[in-house]
Amino acid sequence: MSTTARRRDTTPIEMSRQEQWVVHHVMLQQVESHREDGESPPWWAMNAIEKLEDRPVYGDTSTTGTDRPFTCYEAWRLRRALSEYAEQPETPEDEVATAVTLSRRLDETFVEPPAALQ
Repeated sequence: MSTTARRRDTTPIEMSRQEQWVVHHVMLQQVESHREDGESPPWWAMNAIEKLEDRPVYGDTSTTGTDRPFTCYEAWRLRRALSEYAEQPETPEDEVATAVTLSRRLDETFVEPPAALQ
């Protein structure tokens, strides 16, 4: 069991290439869904996309970029979106596993969201 304190501040989240792909896909779904409804895309989804497009792939030393951290709020929203994506019947099994694994890591890293965000 980890003794690391759960965080409320901004924290880097290490992601594999597969995890980054799933997060990018899920965040694009959020943006497209809002645009289809005539709404502005959520800022937290746009921020996540920008961070992913400007960060190195974990373990890949040939990739350059920054490793900008995610805020606690962004992590909460990301976790929620990943959980919803994992529950969709059309989501491929390998992406379900990736989404669930990353959601659990976010749960372990950040404090729990307020009830209004759950």
